[in-house]
Amino acid sequence: MEYEVLETQNKNDPLSLFLTEEEKKPPESKEKNLTEGQKDTFLMPFLTEMIHFIKGNLASIKNTALLAIDKAEDLEFKRYSHRAVTEDIKRIDSVLNTLLNYININTPIVKSNTLYVIFEEIVEANEKQLRNKKIKVLKKYEKDLPETYIHDEQIRFILNSVFQYAVLSVSAEGTIEVLIKSFDFPNEANGKTISPKRNEGFIEAIIGFVGDKKQAKPLEVLSEGQAAQKEETNHLILQLARDILQKNRGTMAFEMDEKKSRALITLRFPIDRRKVVYYEPISI
Repeated sequence: MEYEVLETQNKNDPLSLFLTEEEKKPPESKEKNLTEGQKDTFLMPFLTEMIHFIKGNLASIKNTALLAIDKAEDLEFKRYSHRAVTEDIKRIDSVLNTLLNYININTPIVKSNTLYVIFEEIVEANEKQLRNKKIKVLKKYEKDLPETYIHDEQIRFILNSVFQYAVLSVSAEGTIEVLIKSFDFPNEANGKTISPKRNEGFIEAIIGFVGDKKQAKPLEVLSEGQAAQKEETNHLILQLARDILQKNRGTMAFEMDEKKSRALITLRFPIDRRKVVYYEPISI
């Protein structure tokens, strides 16, 4: 299994100016409400917050009422009042749950920025390992990244595998640089519709780092069995990630500047033009 291996020059390095630019504020969430920009944009979140506020106060009222009832001397009164308060609160809470469910099933949420969110989770999960090697991770993301039709767990496997390779390869006290952006191409050219089979766009994730000077040659050499077992194991990580990506019409390129031991791994995920929505789970 061979990789695309290129000699990298600074002027052509997509991350060469990475450290000189101010880091952009990343997207805050991979979710966006479909009602955004519509009249109920404010109403639905407000009602949801209000319902939770009321439910919290009901619980407080119930506890206060029951404490007061327990101080009564009449045992029969205590039993009746205890049951009445509990049932009334439960009835109101049931109505509030139904209203909350109604809001949830009428408020579809569009997935967005999934690659960013998953990569952030991966970095957070490897925080201890990064801290032990004193590795810095510098990230820059395009705002409102589109979605890919590749399943979330497959994305997680690909990104985690490549990130693990970078962590294993980067020098101690080194830096891993990450740039995620999209390239979108219209489905028309000179007034003619392009075949839907053609890749109409992709999300590109570039991971760059300076490796250990003792690192072996690029993957093409390693695949021929001329490198040490440790490096072969590390590169197997990339091979598995590349296999998943290719099966989903994506690509992976490995670029190496051997003089500087600088490596760039470029992942391209095909864009999904459909709006993928989901709904918050309802309470039963």
